Amino acid sequence: MDREPAVGLTLSAPKISARQLLLITLLVSLLAAALFTRFYRLGTPGEFYFDEIFFPTTAQEILRGDPDAWEFIGHENTHPPLSKLFMAGGMALLGEDSPFGWRLFGALAGVGSVFFIYLLAKRLFRSEIAGLAAGFLMVFEGLFFVQSRIATPDTYLLFFILGAVYFLVSDRFMFSGMFFGAALAIKLTALLTVFPIVMYFLYRYWLSEQGKGASFVYLAPLALVAFYLGTPVLFGGLLVDEIQPGILEPGVSAPIFVAALGSWMALWALAPAAPYFIHRFSHSKQGDEAIPPVASLMILPLFFVIVPLSIYLLTYVPMLFTGHDLGDVLLLNRDAYQFHSTSPQVTGPEAFHPYSSPWDTWPIMMRPIFLYVSSGGAVIYSLGNPITFWAGLPALAFALWQGLRGLRARFEEATGRLSLSGSLGPEQASLLFVVLTYLGFFLPWAIQPRITFIYHYLPSLAFLLLALAYAIHWLWQRPWGRAPAIAFLAAAALTFVYFYPHLAAVDVSDGLKESYFWFDSCTPVRWCWR
Repeated sequence: MDREPAVGLTLSAPKISARQLLLITLLVSLLAAALFTRFYRLGTPGEFYFDEIFFPTTAQEILRGDPDAWEFIGHENTHPPLSKLFMAGGMALLGEDSPFGWRLFGALAGVGSVFFIYLLAKRLFRSEIAGLAAGFLMVFEGLFFVQSRIATPDTYLLFFILGAVYFLVSDRFMFSGMFFGAALAIKLTALLTVFPIVMYFLYRYWLSEQGKGASFVYLAPLALVAFYLGTPVLFGGLLVDEIQPGILEPGVSAPIFVAALGSWMALWALAPAAPYFIHRFSHSKQGDEAIPPVASLMILPLFFVIVPLSIYLLTYVPMLFTGHDLGDVLLLNRDAYQFHSTSPQVTGPEAFHPYSSPWDTWPIMMRPIFLYVSSGGAVIYSLGNPITFWAGLPALAFALWQGLRGLRARFEEATGRLSLSGSLGPEQASLLFVVLTYLGFFLPWAIQPRITFIYHYLPSLAFLLLALAYAIHWLWQRPWGRAPAIAFLAAAALTFVYFYPHLAAVDVSDGLKESYFWFDSCTPVRWCWR
């Protein structure tokens, strides 16, 4: 007896084109390469090296529930605790004495950074080629490779910053705020992420001004800037060593101070109402409905103040379970701030480390860090890939030129005014976002007081890779450009393979070891790779 087919039940597998299958295969291969490079021989060295003598050792104490782990003297509490909590988690899984365990989640963060930079390039440039190129370059970039395999905070910092920026430009602000908060709980230098956040929303506001009436929601960055600038002004005295009587009487007039404090507190008081206005706006029947100004000023404080600060404070919960209180949390943060801003160990003319490097030497990689030498002579240097470092600088200039090519500047002599004309398309805006974010993560290091190292360049370096990825995408669109693009990527990969023993403690011949020291101006230290 024949059965009639059921009505309304049609099952069919989604069709995948040959191109889509190829792109999926390339992405899977890219992530497999990231996993292999980050995890192969991850347990080597089988001992603490460089700053691992600080971070995993304190993580071990946290894992044991030792209250002394949260004391400043004798323990690593110069940075917030999240990276150490990850290390403790790895040791809880694989054993307290397992090098693989204390490096486990850092290596995973390194793989996650590859995935996020792929997503970010794809989103910004609307190009799978750009995404794959960015991920490929990160896989074979020496500085990212080395820092993802040592149990220090920087690999986690990069992962959460890239996640925060990706979710930001994808308009998923809750996730962006959560990743931003996690980045702050790794290192407070993540505050520099405020720059791309504010820049993105100002651009959105500018776009809305070009259309049918501006939506007040994009005025919120002004509130965010006011909050982050106002907080240290109002409460920065809590981080100094001696709190003078009348701390809430700064050197401004009383009405100004009261107005500033009231505005600061109003952001906190009104932010919980923001979800209602977000829901109202997202379910509006009219796409161009404007949000009332008061509501718009609450949306960003919720996602980029309340959420990040909540994440930050939650990372201190393990501390509270060891007999400490919130006052101890404040004092620990105060001690950390003072260490980085006033301690003679890291600031001032007497602060010295043989492998520190000034901020303006990072882009040309003048001073890598000598991290480890084994008894047999195998070494680990925190050294970038010369191909990507040095080609990235002209790629940044090219990205800036491409971003500005639709704009024209004119100086009017009669009025003394400078006027801009032209158009700024999505691609040009993305390019300017990449260049300005690179500078936003890079230039503030020029005015901070402490000694610095090349790993502080990691967030900027990620955006330099995005500029390179755009250049490869641009070449790929031209029939003559595909061969140079492939040749460049191959050169980057081969250079990484050449330097691999120098980055991963692989013992090689003396002749090959010496070949890695391209620059040897070390007395005094100028351009020194030794």
